[in-house]
Amino acid sequence: MPLLLAGVLLFGLGIGNATSLPPLIAQVEFVKDDVPRAVALVIAIGQVVYAFAPAAFGLIRELSGAGADAAVFGVVAGLQLCAIATLLVGRQAAAKSARA
Repeated sequence: MPLLLAGVLLFGLGIGNATSLPPLIAQVEFVKDDVPRAVALVIAIGQVVYAFAPAAFGLIRELSGAGADAAVFGVVAGLQLCAIATLLVGRQAAAKSARA
């Protein structure tokens, strides 16, 4: 029971961050006129990912056969690495354009 409660708590905290942080980040990163469009786009992309992620991971698991858990973990880890790389490249480009 304690692990179940911890899982529910962590899931709730994750959903809270997913809904409240994008508008705050958009206000900092975008000019005032672009904030509503940026927030709407981020929320829309997030909803698509949330809707189709379970099916995509289930498909990966089914197609992987015996090593299903390792394959799903590998895909998720690869996606996280891509997200980190995108963030770093974007920050470098923003820093370059700010210096120019």
